Amino acid sequence: MTHEELKQLALHAAKGTVPANFTAQGESAADYDVNAAFVDGLRELAGSVNQFMKNRYDIYDIMVQTIDEIMPKNVISALSPFAEVRVVGQGEKAIFKKSKGKQRAKKFLTQVGLSGVYETFRLDNETFELAGHAVGGGATIDFERLLDGAESLAEVMDIVTTGLTDAVFVEVSKALRAAYDVNDVPEANRKSTNGFQADEMVKLLSVVRAYGSPVIFAPPEFVAAMGADAIVPITAYGNPASAGIQGVYSPDDIEAIHKTGYINIFRGAPIVQIAQSFVDENNDKTYVDPQLAYVLPSGNEKVVKVVLEGDTQINDFKNRDNSLEVYAYKKMGCAILTYYNWGIYKNTGIAQTYYNPYENL
Repeated sequence: MTHEELKQLALHAAKGTVPANFTAQGESAADYDVNAAFVDGLRELAGSVNQFMKNRYDIYDIMVQTIDEIMPKNVISALSPFAEVRVVGQGEKAIFKKSKGKQRAKKFLTQVGLSGVYETFRLDNETFELAGHAVGGGATIDFERLLDGAESLAEVMDIVTTGLTDAVFVEVSKALRAAYDVNDVPEANRKSTNGFQADEMVKLLSVVRAYGSPVIFAPPEFVAAMGADAIVPITAYGNPASAGIQGVYSPDDIEAIHKTGYINIFRGAPIVQIAQSFVDENNDKTYVDPQLAYVLPSGNEKVVKVVLEGDTQINDFKNRDNSLEVYAYKKMGCAILTYYNWGIYKNTGIAQTYYNPYENL
């Protein structure tokens, strides 16, 4: 099997699709096992430990090409309602334009600074340059299980691709959080309650709707705390406690909670979940603040600017048991344009698990 054929199998395995031009021993496309064919192809490059070590950079090259084709599409698909995403080559810088108009004097920018800290400053030019910094993570490959087919390199690629995509969500969340800390953001754009209150979220939606169609950007803990939205609140029934009436709720919300655990729309505003991740195996500290949700406008100039720079880079470390720890990173940058057109909601009733790696710097 050629490297190009193996690359195509890797792409289809990662996407969960079947290549129309690949068949084996008369199998139909519906019966074709892409992962099994991919494992067979890998055995040609990695039939033994020594062979794997000899060819691993060819294998990593296939991984990089697969990740770099899938990961930007995942990011663009997830963030496109409110973010402008650009993919540039290594060493290239993305130049973003800002629109002119009556709000121009109010604009300021939150962009990554030293040590990954997001800093805020006012915009004086019609364009600004957004550079990338490295984000990434790792996965462990059990060499014997890989050769036996018990584990698939496609699974490793899926883990790495998902991890890099999640890292973009984390960076966007950090930049939004830093942007909102600016003192001159009006109170109408900030809401804080102990427990979710639909009326307060509606007020934020009303502010943002003046600038574009609002989208709620929130971690799963916040979305779970929102619950089903009451179409007719219990106060409409006078004294509901005596009558045992609990209000009327949207059947779509109840169905969504039944199937996924979360609602996916609130008063006409789509809900996009920020991927949550834990700092370590104790599962008690999260990279994304669970108390905060952001209401961003879509349809006009997009508030969030994201750049993905260059190819994914992969390095490895071989353990004594022949397992390999594979580390992947990619350069990305994030900036937030702010001019009073988005809001933030803080639910202090949710347990605070956010870990800020820069709070003690």
